[in-house]
Amino acid sequence: MTIEQTIQNGLDAQRQGRMGEAIGHYRTALELDPGNVDALNFMSIIAMTAGEVGSGVSFALSAAIVQPDWFGSYINIGNAVQQLGHLPEAITSFRRAIFLQPRSAEAFINLSNALCIAGHPSEAADMAVEAILIAPSHADAHNNFGNALLALNSPGEAVEAYQKALALNQTNDRVWLNMANAQAAMKNFFAAVDCYRHSIALRDDASKHVYLANTLALLHNLPEAEAEYGKALALAPDNGDALNNLGVLLRDRGRLDQAEAVLRQGLALAPDAADLHWNLALVLLTLGRYQEGWAEYEWRWGTPQFAQYVRDYRSAAWTGEPLEGRSILVHLEQGFGDAIEFCRLVPHLADQGAQVVLECRKGLGRLLATLDERITVVEAGTAKADTPPCDYHVAMMSLPHRLGLTLDTIPAKIPYLKVPKGAASFADVAGRPGLKVGVVWSGSNTRRDNSTRSFRPDSLSGLPGVSLFSLQVGDASSETAALIATASITDLSPHLSDFADTAAAIEALDLVISADTAVAHLAGALGKPVWILLPAPSSAFLWMTDRTDSPWYPSVRLFRQTVPGDWSPVMGEIRRALGEMVDSREA
Repeated sequence: MTIEQTIQNGLDAQRQGRMGEAIGHYRTALELDPGNVDALNFMSIIAMTAGEVGSGVSFALSAAIVQPDWFGSYINIGNAVQQLGHLPEAITSFRRAIFLQPRSAEAFINLSNALCIAGHPSEAADMAVEAILIAPSHADAHNNFGNALLALNSPGEAVEAYQKALALNQTNDRVWLNMANAQAAMKNFFAAVDCYRHSIALRDDASKHVYLANTLALLHNLPEAEAEYGKALALAPDNGDALNNLGVLLRDRGRLDQAEAVLRQGLALAPDAADLHWNLALVLLTLGRYQEGWAEYEWRWGTPQFAQYVRDYRSAAWTGEPLEGRSILVHLEQGFGDAIEFCRLVPHLADQGAQVVLECRKGLGRLLATLDERITVVEAGTAKADTPPCDYHVAMMSLPHRLGLTLDTIPAKIPYLKVPKGAASFADVAGRPGLKVGVVWSGSNTRRDNSTRSFRPDSLSGLPGVSLFSLQVGDASSETAALIATASITDLSPHLSDFADTAAAIEALDLVISADTAVAHLAGALGKPVWILLPAPSSAFLWMTDRTDSPWYPSVRLFRQTVPGDWSPVMGEIRRALGEMVDSREA
């Protein structure tokens, strides 16, 4: 039997899945001709398929040494080193293959894939187009083009590319998965769910169940999402994403003890996983276990969502050292509401003898200047010369941990902020008859959960003896005019240039009714009665669970949604409470 026939026999066996028999034929060929390029390359492919990537590289390199002008060897080398995670070397190998054979669609497809993974989506798209021009009926070329477009934040065009790939091959589970990801990026969540399910039906995989569960959670289908996380963990018990996201979902569903157990299970497998620590912190804080919770909260700096807040400082991080005669910068992080809530802790640093500089976001400066005359307040973006150099720095939301805050030691001195001099005047509002109620129905649209925490303020209108005033600014203020046309709401937003002006408006009112926003915190910090509407589920850990009051603000009353997305029972409860308040005032 000739070497050529031996190799052909091996190739036939390989195509039919009889890998052991194929290896036998190739070894026979190599015994007769140790430098046979075909046998070396086919052995390389089998080795990589079996997970023996090192052997795959070795066989492919041997083939390239024997015949350095054969492009197929470089494709195999590229595939092997890419499996080892060496993307630059893989890209180099694929480019060499293209140099040797410019009409190889496979080389362009593989190069496109490697470039996309390496973070070069624009060039990846170009290479995919080259592959399509060479082999327009090759589904993988269209799939890679879609991946590059998705990475370039063009999910609509990516969907078109995936549709072309599926028209050529309906059974490719990866294309269905990629299509699902593109639909999810376009917020076509129902379409994404269908595509994830189609991909799973073709080939089951734990990560696909995680993707599906995440999308179901976005559709507020929490029971099905929980079931999908369970399927993922049944396939891969150590899947960190499944454990982390299941922990978040269980917290959202109010099953805090189970959430804690799942997150700790994840940490047993990955003790340094910042996301797991961060979500455990939220569970513990929601339970009121502050000593543990604030310690876990320090892991936030290792999570992607906090990367924007990580900065370099010339001073040392404060971890509780004596502050007598020293200076410290308390720097901003997170939202306006967090700053308003936690600024009450900053005077404790001055009590220890420190010279304190408090950095805040633009719009808070005038308000926070009323906190304590010993504290220098600087709005972010001011000249460096206005910010004195300090011995230490600490993030504002790290103060609870550094100061050992517990539920029993939350500073209860209310109000701790007041209306500064020079703020807008609302004497005409204060002089209005009846119950004067400020309303804020939406927060910033940058919040992922803003749509679920927002409500329609016109459902509060029409109550005798109640006058409504809009304190809404920012993203939702443009809706005010339309609401005023259908409800008796007076718009105060033209007079609200910053939180100092908002504080002045609140002081002129009798009550504030708000979604979970910074204005709600401001009303509480001023000691003004404030009713806060909380969605179900609520991710706001500081309001805890079940309570209608808050240890943070004595003037707060919490109204909790019982059915996700349905504010009707809450609005009915609020309207009854407003009626009782009006009757009480009149009596």
